[in-house]
Amino acid sequence: MKRILPAALVLASPALAHPGDHRTDGLMHFLSEPDHAALIALGAAVLGYAVWKLWSRS
Repeated sequence: MKRILPAALVLASPALAHPGDHRTDGLMHFLSEPDHAALIALGAAVLGYAVWKLWSRS
């Protein structure tokens, strides 16, 4: 149990979302909210890694 406790804490953490919908919010909302910025950064990192791996193949 002690081995999987860190993983369980990370995977079972509560959502960091805030209430409300985002239909009327602009681009700055997505860049200024930490939860949105983290997902944007994660997506950029995954995309950069995929491009780097594909580029280094040839």
